[in-house]
Amino acid sequence: MKTFLQDKTVSLICHILLGIVGIPLLLMLNKYESLIYINQHHSYFLDVLMYHLTRIPELASIVFIIILGLFAERRQFFAIIVALSLCGLFILLSKNFIFSEFKRPFAWIMENPPYKFHFVDGIKLHSNGSFPSGHTISAFCSLGLIGFLSRNSWIQLLLFILALSMGYSRIYTLQHYLMDVYAGALAGYAFAFFISFYMQNKFITSYWQSPIIKLK
Repeated sequence: MKTFLQDKTVSLICHILLGIVGIPLLLMLNKYESLIYINQHHSYFLDVLMYHLTRIPELASIVFIIILGLFAERRQFFAIIVALSLCGLFILLSKNFIFSEFKRPFAWIMENPPYKFHFVDGIKLHSNGSFPSGHTISAFCSLGLIGFLSRNSWIQLLLFILALSMGYSRIYTLQHYLMDVYAGALAGYAFAFFISFYMQNKFITSYWQSPIIKLK
């Protein structure tokens, strides 16, 4: 465990702090209050930034991390495939079966027309599949895995901030509630962390520690 954590300390601390800070926010503010607060603190710059962050294709980040994994250890590449696959399955089961009744903010907004919400141009809002945020799960899982590959503390911090910003964009653009993003962030990182930990401790032969593609 100590060996596994020695180059992932910054990434782990950031996500633990996120988990701790998120709890009182969820307890103090109901999902509507946090949604309104974040949505009403808007600007042209944030509109542009959040528009692009929330529209980053999930497939692009998945393909990118898989390509990076080809140059890493085989066990790391295998961890990437397994973690992303489990995330996809978790998202599918959650949105279509386990939490299928959870409505997105747009459904609530339609029931409260007098309140003036700020809409970001070009963002198509959906009504179903609110919990958890699939985009956030994918972001925290894929970017967490990239951080593990880099083993650089500053890169891990920047990737955490990017993932956090992508999660924030889902609330800002009225696609999800705070609790959807919070759960998605923790779930996505948990898949990345625990699958990586398992692979590193179980696949210890030289074959699994060598890269699929070797650079001269």
